[in-house]
Amino acid sequence: MLRSLRTIIASSKTRSSTNQPRRSGSSGSGGITRTGRRLGDRDKFFREAKAEGYVARSAFKLKEIQDKHKIIPPGGTVLDLGCHPGAWLQVACQSLGPKPKGGLVLGIDLQETEAPKQYCDDRVRIIQADATTLPLSFWDEHAPGGFHCVLSDMCHWTMGNSSDAFKSLQLARTAFIIAIGADSNSGDSGGVLKSGGNLVMKILQGEGTQEFAAELKVEFEKVAWVRPSATRKESKEVFLLGLKRRKKGIVDSC
Repeated sequence: MLRSLRTIIASSKTRSSTNQPRRSGSSGSGGITRTGRRLGDRDKFFREAKAEGYVARSAFKLKEIQDKHKIIPPGGTVLDLGCHPGAWLQVACQSLGPKPKGGLVLGIDLQETEAPKQYCDDRVRIIQADATTLPLSFWDEHAPGGFHCVLSDMCHWTMGNSSDAFKSLQLARTAFIIAIGADSNSGDSGGVLKSGGNLVMKILQGEGTQEFAAELKVEFEKVAWVRPSATRKESKEVFLLGLKRRKKGIVDSC
């Protein structure tokens, strides 16, 4: 499966310069995003999130991606990297379908996070940890067969300059490495993502994003970009999707 995630990620040329990944654009108590922006009742999605019981407006971003691409199968297993404050946990659990269908949503975040009471049930588990330091035994214990879907809405605190895109790309690559096991050029095709599984990563558009998307084409049958309607107009945020992970050793020659 994976070698030590710490070893793999440390060897990546684009490893993050900080060990404090943060979710950007998620509004929690008081309508303040993780980047410090204050949202109010004039924000349509903030109002709708409150009305529908979601802990952040970012729920609507994942809902739109799920509606379009069916990334989470009924009764599937889902890994949510950077799960705080829990809006994506809510949507992921909903997407599993009724409880008798089974499934698992495993959320990991550096911050202490509680599963929201609405939409989450006991299929949701949360671990406070740095995902890059977790041993192989952790993944074998929580999802021995791997995950059908890996989600990453991780983002650093943004500064409003060119470093934002660079840092977001580093975090997206971290999620990519966790999902597939290593950089696609290294020959290690392990990872926690099942064959046929899907990967969703937040990225701030900038230098290197198109090249990164090209790397995904080696590992996935289809690569797609999504800019959900809940994204703020001024934001450079997009979501890069790797759909239907290829079986090990199978690469489309086209």
